[in-house]
Amino acid sequence: MSELAPELQKASRAAGLQGRVRINKAGCLDQCEHGPVVVVYPEAVWYGNVQAGDAEEIVREHLVGGRPVERLRLAEDCLNTASCPHRPAKEA
Repeated sequence: MSELAPELQKASRAAGLQGRVRINKAGCLDQCEHGPVVVVYPEAVWYGNVQAGDAEEIVREHLVGGRPVERLRLAEDCLNTASCPHRPAKEA
């Protein structure tokens, strides 16, 4: 995870997006089972299990091209819901 933010920053600079995008670090955003997680606003597109090697594709395709990277996108029914199949079952 520690390499992801710097790779996103590097890719966004290379794409000429300085001052137009902001890359922040945060906790798991209540999506720990999908981590590392990246969220692109204002569209609120959530990406899961993102690796440093995915940074350039996210910047090129989504931030520059306006096309979300579907292979990394989290399903809507997995966001902020206890019914996500990836969420560990709570112990009784």
